[in-house]
Amino acid sequence: MKPFFIISLCSALLFGLAPNLNAKIKSKNKSNDFVVAIVNGTAITESGVKVFYTTLPPQYKKIPYQQIRDKLIQRIIEQTLIAEAAIKSKLHEDKLIKKRIAIAERSVLNEGYLSKIVKRELSDAKVREAYQKSIALQPKQTEVRASHILVKSKSEAARIISLLRNGEDFVKLAREKSIGPSGKNGGDLGFFGKDQMVPPFSKAAFALEKGQFTTEPVKTQFGFHIIKVVDRRTAGRENYDQALSKIRNKLLDKIFDKSISALRAKAKIELISGASKIQPIH
Repeated sequence: MKPFFIISLCSALLFGLAPNLNAKIKSKNKSNDFVVAIVNGTAITESGVKVFYTTLPPQYKKIPYQQIRDKLIQRIIEQTLIAEAAIKSKLHEDKLIKKRIAIAERSVLNEGYLSKIVKRELSDAKVREAYQKSIALQPKQTEVRASHILVKSKSEAARIISLLRNGEDFVKLAREKSIGPSGKNGGDLGFFGKDQMVPPFSKAAFALEKGQFTTEPVKTQFGFHIIKVVDRRTAGRENYDQALSKIRNKLLDKIFDKSISALRAKAKIELISGASKIQPIH
């Protein structure tokens, strides 16, 4: 059996089989659903197979449903047989198994409840409105692409500046002299905005034109820098497609916080004194 089909009993019950374990042959099927297999009188439906498909790891959900459907049916048949055998052996009465099933059930209910709220509150219109109010209004900004050589002392930085003035290669010196992590890459830091670096470094870098390097060591809390600007550009704001994922995630966080705050406000929650003491798990 392939690894991604090996699912714990409680997960199998809740994710793969919960809609089907009590579905009997005589059940009336909805027009968009139908029975695909019957195992000891338990019907497995097409909708149950599709639900099982949604629980697969992301790499397997890249496979089109129809290509993997027959294998999923066989796995659910196997899970049904295993679940029945487990119940016959009264495994479902085991204390630890009960706890695991309860945890899995709570997780499914959490996901279902929040999905319902998200479907209601996170519309495409609200995402686009958030984009228009925030990212779409952001001004364009100048960014520089810089490389640097970081050393411990001012005197050592001054010596390297002298070498650069005499025509030494910046990338070569960065690889040989820099104690910063970017040294192995020739000191390249990529593009960055003014607020992405510590103030002394940023001020020195943005004062340079393309191709120039600092003629005096730049001191920060990390040491002394020699900075060279490799390129400059005006960075445009993200378009809607580029910002979509970031906006959705922010709105999802707000929806979750709002929902849980509302539930907490209505709930009676009591933390038991002394319960933080670690107890053995039985």
